[in-house]
Amino acid sequence: MAKMKVSKGDAVYIEWMDITADLHSDTKLEPAAAEVMGWVDSVTRKYIRLSTCRYKTDEHCDLKDQIAIPMGCVERLEIIG
Repeated sequence: MAKMKVSKGDAVYIEWMDITADLHSDTKLEPAAAEVMGWVDSVTRKYIRLSTCRYKTDEHCDLKDQIAIPMGCVERLEIIG
């Protein structure tokens, strides 16, 4: 994936490959294709962290749903807003 400049607060769409696991099995596992949309909280060389759900209130509230995706798993990143 080519590098893209994203900033805190950008709304993004990401396609990524997720780890799969199975214990004591002869199943031939492969990574699972995944997608997510959210707002960029932070981005480093190692990972991108998104808020996927956040409260929109007049009061200050830091509670939110988050995901951190290793950059090596990201296959597509698109700024959507």
